[in-house]
Amino acid sequence: MSRPTSRSVLGPLRNDPASCSARSAAEPLPGTAPHTKGWLVLEHPGPYGRAAADALGPGATPLREAVREAGITLLLARKPTRSQTGRRAWFAHAGRMITWDDIDPCDLIDVDWRHAVAESSMPSASRHGGPILFVCTNGKRDACCARLGRPVVDALIHAGLPAWECSHIGGHRLAPTAVLLPLGSVHGRLDPSTAGELLEAAGSGRTHLPTLRGLSHLAPDAQVADIAVRRHAAIADDVLLDVATTGNEVARTCAVTHPDGRAWSVALRRMVGTPRPESCGKDAVVPEWWSAESVSP
Repeated sequence: MSRPTSRSVLGPLRNDPASCSARSAAEPLPGTAPHTKGWLVLEHPGPYGRAAADALGPGATPLREAVREAGITLLLARKPTRSQTGRRAWFAHAGRMITWDDIDPCDLIDVDWRHAVAESSMPSASRHGGPILFVCTNGKRDACCARLGRPVVDALIHAGLPAWECSHIGGHRLAPTAVLLPLGSVHGRLDPSTAGELLEAAGSGRTHLPTLRGLSHLAPDAQVADIAVRRHAAIADDVLLDVATTGNEVARTCAVTHPDGRAWSVALRRMVGTPRPESCGKDAVVPEWWSAESVSP
């Protein structure tokens, strides 16, 4: 499989001064990943609207409520090049993933999602170990996602890489955005080349730090500390670090521990930026984020 190269179309689209992605270009990526306990992705070959799950029909509301109560994020995904032989689905939690090759979404409504890590409770599911990148192309939520995301996923699919386009992940202003499963790492400001590097790294059990917004099982402040330690200690593998946070809304301290026993203390400070819209066409808001001020053993 060849690695895709950057396409010039991303340049003018990303530099459109009116777009939310251009107006947020100076903001840092770490700490911007959505916080979720797991990801449920359902294949849906047709179009989906602003509330993507509505495309599933009558089962949309009960399924959405069931997974939301368990703290799980629901996405729809499609691959234009795939001949339809059954609707696929993926569930990723704690770095593991199971998949269904042919499932009716209504069959998933009654699953006990609070205990979904117990794979025996899943109907007709099988293990799936390889990484898959789901790239947001949901233009009904924000134009940046479709205009910037689709060239990325098209290039990955053309190169034979495991990528699907998907509904809204969160963070239009950081488009193109994507979530890598089963790890649950969320990435932003991708292009075909960096997305290819991301998948190449994932296939070798490594994390692509340049585009990393955060690991989605962590809260935003813990995501910042996690990434700061990975960069400071040159931790390339996708091992999960433990992060414990103390402090207030201005300054916090995170204790980060590696499974091998190494530990670090990360000092965080709350930063405030220039008003900008969260999404194209929305009113401007004042952005805030956590910044890692120091990392020490």
